[in-house]
Amino acid sequence: MLGVEFFGDFDLASAAIWSFWLFFALLIYYLQTENMREGYPLETEDGQTAPNQGPFPVPKPKTFRLPHGKGDVTVPSAANEAAHRRTNLALARTAVSEGFPHAPTGNPMLDGVGPASWVPRRDEPELDGHGHNKIVPMAKADGLMVSAGRDPRGLPVQAGDLEVVGRVADLWVDAPEQLVRYLEIELNSGKRRLVPMTLARIWEDRVRVNFLASDSFENIPATKSATEVTKLEEDKISSYVASGWMYDAPKRKRGF
Repeated sequence: MLGVEFFGDFDLASAAIWSFWLFFALLIYYLQTENMREGYPLETEDGQTAPNQGPFPVPKPKTFRLPHGKGDVTVPSAANEAAHRRTNLALARTAVSEGFPHAPTGNPMLDGVGPASWVPRRDEPELDGHGHNKIVPMAKADGLMVSAGRDPRGLPVQAGDLEVVGRVADLWVDAPEQLVRYLEIELNSGKRRLVPMTLARIWEDRVRVNFLASDSFENIPATKSATEVTKLEEDKISSYVASGWMYDAPKRKRGF
């Protein structure tokens, strides 16, 4: 028989299980090193190189070609890390040793720290697979409409302190996904600001944004264009509004 004559007393079951464990170990090593293409080498909270970098080595640089003529990105690389780094943050240590939180030294919502932190993403709109802007105002999107639920356009917007700050002027939709991403609010001052749809609640007669008090809407980061929002602007807007859940909590009221 082939099994007896060729393998003799060789334990095929043992070889199979050990081969699996070797493959699994190599897979873990590969996935972990690929995960280290961004954010490494590790740093301390003050921006210095951390003495303990972990058991896995940083992988060799790999270049990715971006679609739609957006250039190349090489990771890991000093240039890529510098492009996503923020300096001179309005934060101060609360303790000498590592591991303790840093406290804001100014207005954290405006300074973009703590829950209001944002990352310096590319200051350009996110594109779909065809190279078109993914997020567009519904007024500029052909063929899109509110097919279910209450259309919030025209409804008053109520802040967390129950004050009315303006009205919903338009909806900004993710065209490929056919989802509403932002409410465009025309404030009482005439300015227009975007608020993430997931941070608003639509009622029959109003839209409630519990995350912000009425005096915080004016400072929502504005967009450079009236018809498009960049990835950097999205990060700043979402972090600012979301941080109001903590920083504007003392002003929040219950009721209708």
